Amino acid sequence: MKKLLYIAIAALVALTACTKVDMEEYNPDRKVTFQVASYAQQTKANSSIWSEFTSFTAKAFLHAEGYTAANQTQDFFGAAGQLITPYTSAGAAATTEASVSYWAPSHDFFWPKGSDSYLNFIAWYDAKGTTPATATETSLSWTDYTVLSTDNLLVAEEAWHYKENTSNSLYTGDPVAAGVPMLFRHALAQVAFRAYETNASSNGMTRTVTVNSLSLSNVYSTGSVSLTNAGSTTRATVPWVATNNVWTPSGTAAPMAMSSATTLTTSSTDLISLRTVLPQTVTDDMVLTVTYKISTYYGNSETAFSEETITLSEKLNELVSVIPAWEMGHRIIYTLVFDLSTDLIQIQPTLQNWDANIGGGGVTLE
Repeated sequence: MKKLLYIAIAALVALTACTKVDMEEYNPDRKVTFQVASYAQQTKANSSIWSEFTSFTAKAFLHAEGYTAANQTQDFFGAAGQLITPYTSAGAAATTEASVSYWAPSHDFFWPKGSDSYLNFIAWYDAKGTTPATATETSLSWTDYTVLSTDNLLVAEEAWHYKENTSNSLYTGDPVAAGVPMLFRHALAQVAFRAYETNASSNGMTRTVTVNSLSLSNVYSTGSVSLTNAGSTTRATVPWVATNNVWTPSGTAAPMAMSSATTLTTSSTDLISLRTVLPQTVTDDMVLTVTYKISTYYGNSETAFSEETITLSEKLNELVSVIPAWEMGHRIIYTLVFDLSTDLIQIQPTLQNWDANIGGGGVTLE
Protein backbone atom coordinates (compact mmCIF):
# COMPACT_ATOMS: atom_id res chain seq x y z
CA MET A 1 0.00 0.00 0.00
CA LYS A 2 2.78 2.41 0.88
CA LYS A 3 4.42 1.77 -2.47
CA LEU A 4 1.22 2.61 -4.35
CA LEU A 5 0.75 5.77 -2.31
CA TYR A 6 4.26 6.98 -3.14
CA ILE A 7 3.61 6.37 -6.84
CA ALA A 8 0.37 8.38 -6.71
CA ILE A 9 2.06 11.29 -4.95
CA ALA A 10 4.88 11.27 -7.47
CA ALA A 11 2.42 11.38 -10.36
CA LEU A 12 0.62 14.38 -8.81
CA VAL A 13 3.88 16.26 -8.40
CA ALA A 14 4.76 15.57 -11.99
CA LEU A 15 1.42 16.86 -13.28
CA THR A 16 1.75 20.02 -11.20
CA ALA A 17 5.23 20.70 -12.45
CA CYS A 18 4.09 20.45 -16.08
CA THR A 19 1.08 22.81 -15.73
CA LYS A 20 1.57 26.17 -17.57
CA VAL A 21 0.08 29.16 -15.80
CA ASP A 22 -0.89 32.13 -18.08
CA MET A 23 -0.62 35.17 -15.80
CA GLU A 24 -2.76 37.19 -18.25
CA GLU A 25 -5.79 35.22 -17.05
CA TYR A 26 -5.31 36.67 -13.59
CA ASN A 27 -5.33 40.31 -14.72
CA PRO A 28 -8.42 42.16 -13.48
CA ASP A 29 -11.18 42.74 -16.03
CA ARG A 30 -11.04 46.17 -17.67
CA LYS A 31 -14.38 47.80 -18.49
CA VAL A 32 -15.02 49.34 -21.92
CA THR A 33 -16.02 53.02 -21.56
CA PHE A 34 -16.23 56.06 -23.84
CA GLN A 35 -15.48 59.77 -23.85
CA VAL A 36 -17.70 61.89 -26.09
CA ALA A 37 -17.36 65.24 -27.89
CA SER A 38 -18.50 67.09 -30.99
CA TYR A 39 -16.14 68.13 -33.76
CA ALA A 40 -15.39 71.68 -34.94
CA GLN A 41 -13.68 71.52 -38.31
CA GLN A 42 -11.91 74.85 -38.46
CA THR A 43 -10.43 74.84 -34.97
CA LYS A 44 -9.86 71.07 -34.79
CA ALA A 45 -11.21 71.36 -31.26
CA ASN A 46 -13.78 69.31 -29.45
CA SER A 47 -16.74 70.66 -27.51
CA SER A 48 -19.56 69.39 -25.37
CA ILE A 49 -22.47 67.53 -26.92
CA TRP A 50 -24.55 67.67 -23.73
CA SER A 51 -26.99 70.25 -25.17
CA GLU A 52 -27.63 67.98 -28.18
CA PHE A 53 -27.99 64.50 -26.69
CA THR A 54 -27.41 62.43 -23.55
CA SER A 55 -27.41 58.97 -25.14
CA PHE A 56 -26.30 57.38 -28.39
CA THR A 57 -26.11 53.95 -30.02
CA ALA A 58 -22.80 52.15 -30.54
CA LYS A 59 -21.79 48.91 -32.21
CA ALA A 60 -18.52 47.13 -31.52
CA PHE A 61 -16.83 44.67 -33.86
CA LEU A 62 -14.49 42.17 -32.20
CA HIS A 63 -11.46 40.93 -34.09
CA ALA A 64 -10.53 38.13 -31.71
CA GLU A 65 -7.19 36.41 -31.52
CA GLY A 66 -7.56 32.90 -32.95
CA TYR A 67 -11.04 33.48 -34.40
CA THR A 68 -11.17 32.03 -37.91
CA ALA A 69 -14.79 32.50 -39.06
CA ALA A 70 -15.31 33.70 -42.61
CA ASN A 71 -15.86 37.37 -41.77
CA GLN A 72 -13.33 37.40 -38.93
CA THR A 73 -15.49 39.62 -36.71
CA GLN A 74 -18.03 39.18 -33.93
CA ASP A 75 -20.77 41.58 -32.73
CA PHE A 76 -19.26 42.44 -29.37
CA PHE A 77 -22.25 44.63 -28.38
CA GLY A 78 -24.79 42.36 -30.10
CA ALA A 79 -26.25 42.73 -33.58
CA ALA A 80 -28.32 45.83 -32.72
CA GLY A 81 -25.60 47.54 -30.67
CA GLN A 82 -25.92 49.12 -27.23
CA LEU A 83 -27.40 52.35 -25.90
CA ILE A 84 -24.56 54.38 -24.38
CA THR A 85 -25.33 56.83 -21.56
CA PRO A 86 -23.25 59.00 -19.17
CA TYR A 87 -22.14 58.00 -15.67
CA THR A 88 -20.55 59.65 -12.66
CA SER A 89 -17.22 58.50 -11.25
CA ALA A 90 -19.21 56.46 -8.69
CA GLY A 91 -21.01 54.56 -11.45
CA ALA A 92 -24.40 56.29 -11.04
CA ALA A 93 -26.34 57.78 -13.96
CA ALA A 94 -25.06 61.32 -14.64
CA THR A 95 -27.82 63.91 -14.77
CA THR A 96 -25.70 67.04 -15.31
CA GLU A 97 -22.82 67.75 -17.65
CA ALA A 98 -20.50 68.58 -14.76
CA SER A 99 -21.06 65.17 -13.18
CA VAL A 100 -20.11 63.09 -16.25
CA SER A 101 -17.03 60.94 -15.74
CA TYR A 102 -17.49 58.44 -18.58
CA TRP A 103 -20.06 56.98 -20.98
CA ALA A 104 -20.89 53.26 -21.12
CA PRO A 105 -23.58 50.62 -21.83
CA SER A 106 -26.12 49.81 -19.10
CA HIS A 107 -24.25 46.62 -18.22
CA ASP A 108 -20.52 46.13 -18.25
CA PHE A 109 -18.49 44.90 -21.20
CA PHE A 110 -14.83 44.05 -20.71
CA TRP A 111 -11.88 44.32 -23.03
CA PRO A 112 -10.71 41.05 -24.62
CA LYS A 113 -7.48 39.78 -23.05
CA GLY A 114 -5.79 38.35 -26.12
CA SER A 115 -2.77 40.46 -27.03
CA ASP A 116 -3.76 40.40 -30.71
CA SER A 117 -7.50 40.99 -30.14
CA TYR A 118 -9.01 44.42 -30.80
CA LEU A 119 -12.35 46.23 -31.23
CA ASN A 120 -13.64 48.69 -33.83
CA PHE A 121 -16.46 51.01 -32.74
CA ILE A 122 -19.12 52.88 -34.73
CA ALA A 123 -21.75 55.16 -33.17
CA TRP A 124 -24.62 57.45 -34.08
CA TYR A 125 -27.37 59.57 -32.56
CA ASP A 126 -30.73 60.32 -34.20
CA ALA A 127 -33.23 62.56 -32.42
CA LYS A 128 -36.16 60.51 -33.73
CA GLY A 129 -34.54 57.12 -33.26
CA THR A 130 -34.36 55.97 -36.88
CA THR A 131 -32.33 52.77 -37.29
CA PRO A 132 -29.68 52.89 -40.05
CA ALA A 133 -30.33 50.74 -43.11
CA THR A 134 -26.79 49.40 -42.77
CA ALA A 135 -24.36 49.64 -39.86
CA THR A 136 -21.09 47.80 -40.48
CA GLU A 137 -17.41 48.56 -40.04
CA THR A 138 -17.21 50.19 -43.46
CA SER A 139 -20.80 51.20 -44.31
CA LEU A 140 -23.36 53.31 -42.48
CA SER A 141 -26.50 54.37 -44.36
CA TRP A 142 -30.01 55.76 -44.07
CA THR A 143 -32.64 55.26 -46.79
CA ASP A 144 -35.59 57.57 -47.60
CA TYR A 145 -35.00 59.57 -44.44
CA THR A 146 -37.36 62.56 -44.10
CA VAL A 147 -35.81 65.61 -42.43
CA LEU A 148 -38.01 67.78 -40.21
CA SER A 149 -37.05 71.31 -39.17
CA THR A 150 -35.86 70.29 -35.68
CA ASP A 151 -34.16 66.98 -36.55
CA ASN A 152 -30.63 66.16 -35.46
CA LEU A 153 -28.51 63.27 -36.72
CA LEU A 154 -24.87 62.82 -35.74
CA VAL A 155 -22.29 60.16 -36.59
CA ALA A 156 -19.08 59.53 -34.65
CA GLU A 157 -15.76 59.01 -36.32
CA GLU A 158 -15.08 55.27 -36.29
CA ALA A 159 -12.62 54.18 -33.60
CA TRP A 160 -10.33 51.56 -35.13
CA HIS A 161 -8.03 49.01 -33.46
CA TYR A 162 -8.75 49.74 -29.82
CA LYS A 163 -7.53 47.25 -27.22
CA GLU A 164 -8.12 49.28 -24.08
CA ASN A 165 -9.40 52.59 -22.78
CA THR A 166 -6.74 55.07 -23.72
CA SER A 167 -5.65 58.65 -23.37
CA ASN A 168 -5.54 60.57 -26.65
CA SER A 169 -5.13 64.01 -28.13
CA LEU A 170 -8.70 64.97 -27.15
CA TYR A 171 -8.70 63.86 -23.55
CA THR A 172 -6.18 63.83 -20.74
CA GLY A 173 -5.99 61.88 -17.53
CA ASP A 174 -5.56 58.27 -16.53
CA PRO A 175 -5.68 56.04 -19.64
CA VAL A 176 -7.88 53.49 -17.90
CA ALA A 177 -10.50 56.15 -17.12
CA ALA A 178 -10.21 58.19 -20.32
CA GLY A 179 -12.16 55.83 -22.59
CA VAL A 180 -12.55 55.28 -26.31
CA PRO A 181 -12.95 58.64 -28.11
CA MET A 182 -16.33 59.21 -29.75
CA LEU A 183 -15.98 62.33 -31.89
CA PHE A 184 -19.37 63.24 -33.36
CA ARG A 185 -20.07 65.12 -36.61
CA HIS A 186 -23.46 66.37 -37.81
CA ALA A 187 -24.90 64.44 -40.77
CA LEU A 188 -27.57 67.01 -41.69
CA ALA A 189 -27.42 70.73 -42.53
CA GLN A 190 -29.10 73.90 -41.27
CA VAL A 191 -30.35 76.91 -43.25
CA ALA A 192 -31.78 80.33 -42.35
CA PHE A 193 -32.80 83.50 -44.21
CA ARG A 194 -32.44 86.84 -42.43
CA ALA A 195 -32.70 90.53 -43.38
CA TYR A 196 -32.13 94.07 -42.17
CA GLU A 197 -32.28 97.59 -43.60
CA THR A 198 -29.68 100.33 -43.72
CA ASN A 199 -29.53 104.04 -44.64
CA ALA A 200 -33.26 104.52 -44.09
CA SER A 201 -33.18 108.33 -43.65
CA SER A 202 -31.92 111.03 -46.01
CA ASN A 203 -32.96 114.48 -47.24
CA GLY A 204 -35.73 114.75 -44.63
CA MET A 205 -37.36 111.50 -45.71
CA THR A 206 -37.53 108.11 -44.02
CA ARG A 207 -38.11 104.81 -45.76
CA THR A 208 -39.10 101.41 -44.35
CA VAL A 209 -39.07 97.92 -45.85
CA THR A 210 -41.68 95.28 -45.20
CA VAL A 211 -40.91 91.83 -46.59
CA ASN A 212 -44.30 90.41 -47.47
CA SER A 213 -43.06 87.01 -48.59
CA LEU A 214 -39.88 85.05 -49.20
CA SER A 215 -39.73 81.53 -50.57
CA LEU A 216 -37.19 79.15 -52.01
CA SER A 217 -38.64 76.63 -54.47
CA ASN A 218 -37.81 72.95 -54.97
CA VAL A 219 -36.17 72.06 -51.67
CA TYR A 220 -36.01 68.34 -50.92
CA SER A 221 -36.71 67.04 -47.44
CA THR A 222 -36.35 63.28 -48.09
CA GLY A 223 -33.21 61.48 -49.19
CA SER A 224 -30.69 58.71 -48.65
CA VAL A 225 -27.03 58.68 -47.71
CA SER A 226 -24.37 55.98 -47.85
CA LEU A 227 -21.38 56.72 -45.65
CA THR A 228 -18.15 54.80 -46.13
CA ASN A 229 -15.10 54.43 -43.90
CA ALA A 230 -11.63 53.68 -45.23
CA GLY A 231 -10.45 52.35 -41.89
CA SER A 232 -6.99 52.28 -40.37
CA THR A 233 -4.33 49.65 -39.76
CA THR A 234 -3.42 51.28 -36.45
CA ARG A 235 -5.37 52.78 -33.57
CA ALA A 236 -7.11 55.90 -34.85
CA THR A 237 -10.46 57.63 -35.31
CA VAL A 238 -11.49 57.96 -38.97
CA PRO A 239 -14.36 60.14 -40.27
CA TRP A 240 -17.11 58.77 -42.50
CA VAL A 241 -17.34 60.02 -46.08
CA ALA A 242 -20.33 60.73 -48.34
CA THR A 243 -20.14 61.59 -52.04
CA ASN A 244 -19.81 65.40 -52.30
CA ASN A 245 -20.75 65.55 -48.61
CA VAL A 246 -24.47 65.60 -49.49
CA TRP A 247 -27.41 63.17 -49.56
CA THR A 248 -29.23 61.82 -52.61
CA PRO A 249 -32.71 63.45 -52.70
CA SER A 250 -35.87 61.45 -53.34
CA GLY A 251 -39.60 62.09 -53.30
CA THR A 252 -41.09 65.49 -54.15
CA ALA A 253 -39.41 68.85 -53.69
CA ALA A 254 -41.41 71.64 -52.03
CA PRO A 255 -40.92 75.35 -51.32
CA MET A 256 -39.37 76.68 -48.14
CA ALA A 257 -41.22 79.87 -47.15
CA MET A 258 -41.50 82.51 -44.45
CA SER A 259 -44.72 82.43 -42.43
CA SER A 260 -45.74 86.12 -42.14
CA ALA A 261 -44.84 89.62 -43.31
CA THR A 262 -41.98 91.30 -41.44
CA THR A 263 -41.05 94.99 -41.22
CA LEU A 264 -37.29 95.32 -41.08
CA THR A 265 -35.11 97.30 -38.70
CA THR A 266 -31.38 97.92 -38.58
CA SER A 267 -30.98 94.67 -36.62
CA SER A 268 -31.00 91.33 -38.40
CA THR A 269 -34.43 89.66 -38.31
CA ASP A 270 -35.30 86.07 -39.16
CA LEU A 271 -37.44 85.66 -42.26
CA ILE A 272 -37.02 81.88 -42.22
CA SER A 273 -35.57 80.86 -38.88
CA LEU A 274 -32.68 78.43 -38.62
CA ARG A 275 -33.93 74.92 -39.40
CA THR A 276 -32.53 71.52 -40.20
CA VAL A 277 -32.55 70.57 -43.89
CA LEU A 278 -31.51 67.65 -46.05
CA PRO A 279 -27.93 68.15 -47.28
CA GLN A 280 -28.29 68.68 -51.02
CA THR A 281 -26.87 70.41 -54.07
CA VAL A 282 -28.24 73.90 -54.74
CA THR A 283 -29.77 73.26 -58.16
CA ASP A 284 -31.08 75.50 -60.95
CA ASP A 285 -34.61 74.68 -59.80
CA MET A 286 -34.11 76.37 -56.43
CA VAL A 287 -35.45 79.87 -57.14
CA LEU A 288 -35.50 82.55 -54.46
CA THR A 289 -38.58 84.80 -54.70
CA VAL A 290 -38.90 87.91 -52.54
CA THR A 291 -41.84 90.31 -52.43
CA TYR A 292 -41.30 93.48 -50.41
CA LYS A 293 -42.88 96.91 -49.93
CA ILE A 294 -40.99 100.19 -49.58
CA SER A 295 -42.87 102.94 -47.73
CA THR A 296 -41.60 106.52 -47.80
CA TYR A 297 -42.42 109.11 -45.10
CA TYR A 298 -41.74 112.84 -45.07
CA GLY A 299 -40.49 114.43 -41.85
CA ASN A 300 -42.27 113.08 -38.79
CA SER A 301 -45.37 112.01 -40.65
CA GLU A 302 -46.76 108.63 -39.69
CA THR A 303 -48.54 108.32 -43.03
CA ALA A 304 -46.54 107.17 -46.02
CA PHE A 305 -46.85 109.43 -49.06
CA SER A 306 -45.39 106.70 -51.30
CA GLU A 307 -45.57 102.91 -51.27
CA GLU A 308 -44.12 100.53 -53.82
CA THR A 309 -44.33 96.74 -53.89
CA ILE A 310 -41.61 94.84 -55.73
CA THR A 311 -41.15 91.14 -56.52
CA LEU A 312 -37.82 89.58 -57.46
CA SER A 313 -37.06 85.99 -58.51
CA GLU A 314 -33.56 84.63 -59.09
CA LYS A 315 -31.81 81.26 -59.05
CA LEU A 316 -30.12 80.82 -55.69
CA ASN A 317 -27.04 79.15 -57.17
CA GLU A 318 -26.49 82.20 -59.39
CA LEU A 319 -27.06 84.68 -56.58
CA VAL A 320 -24.75 82.84 -54.17
CA SER A 321 -22.34 80.79 -56.25
CA VAL A 322 -19.87 80.52 -53.36
CA ILE A 323 -22.19 77.99 -51.68
CA PRO A 324 -23.02 75.40 -54.37
CA ALA A 325 -24.42 72.88 -51.87
CA TRP A 326 -25.87 72.59 -48.37
CA GLU A 327 -23.28 70.13 -47.12
CA MET A 328 -23.45 67.83 -44.14
CA GLY A 329 -22.43 69.54 -40.93
CA HIS A 330 -22.82 73.04 -42.35
CA ARG A 331 -25.01 75.89 -41.13
CA ILE A 332 -25.78 78.28 -43.99
CA ILE A 333 -27.27 81.72 -43.30
CA TYR A 334 -28.40 84.00 -46.13
CA THR A 335 -28.73 87.61 -44.97
CA LEU A 336 -30.51 90.14 -47.22
CA VAL A 337 -29.34 93.71 -46.67
CA PHE A 338 -31.72 96.37 -48.03
CA ASP A 339 -29.72 99.55 -48.68
CA LEU A 340 -32.40 102.25 -48.93
CA SER A 341 -29.98 104.93 -50.09
CA THR A 342 -29.16 103.04 -53.30
CA ASP A 343 -32.25 100.82 -53.70
CA LEU A 344 -29.94 97.79 -53.76
CA ILE A 345 -30.32 94.48 -51.98
CA GLN A 346 -27.20 92.56 -51.08
CA ILE A 347 -27.15 88.91 -50.02
CA GLN A 348 -24.40 88.11 -47.53
CA PRO A 349 -23.96 84.33 -47.19
CA THR A 350 -22.13 82.86 -44.20
CA LEU A 351 -21.16 79.31 -43.35
CA GLN A 352 -21.05 78.73 -39.61
CA ASN A 353 -20.73 75.97 -37.03
CA TRP A 354 -22.16 73.02 -36.99
CA ASP A 355 -18.89 71.67 -38.37
CA ALA A 356 -17.38 74.71 -40.05
CA ASN A 357 -16.98 78.43 -39.57
CA ILE A 358 -16.27 80.00 -42.94
CA GLY A 359 -17.28 83.54 -43.79
CA GLY A 360 -18.88 84.42 -47.11
CA GLY A 361 -18.80 87.51 -49.26
CA GLY A 362 -21.70 89.58 -50.55
CA VAL A 363 -23.66 89.50 -53.76
CA THR A 364 -26.02 92.18 -55.10
CA LEU A 365 -29.55 91.01 -55.80
CA GLU A 366 -30.93 94.22 -57.30
